[in-house]
Amino acid sequence: MSISNRIVLGSCVIALVACICILILLASGTAGVLILAGRLDLMYVLWPSSLMLVVGWGKTPFGIMITLLSVALNCALYTAIALGLYKIGAFLRTPRRSTPSVPDPNL
Repeated sequence: MSISNRIVLGSCVIALVACICILILLASGTAGVLILAGRLDLMYVLWPSSLMLVVGWGKTPFGIMITLLSVALNCALYTAIALGLYKIGAFLRTPRRSTPSVPDPNL
């Protein structure tokens, strides 16, 4: 398994765990514990596409489809961020070749 495949798999697992935890908190009515200092709602930080959720997110076919789409978008977002960070890191780790200096023929 290549490193890119592991990054994709790992980021999707992390995204799914975040979504499942938030959905469990929403279902139990305790999603308010994700608010830090009254201003920052971690639900929107960990799962930005949760803004798409409707009132019947777990009861109606339409709500379930929107929830599944939102989870898929979150997985895609986590994967894009992880692959982007990997590519930036690989670019920064690559040694740079300096341009070869041409000896001055007049010396």
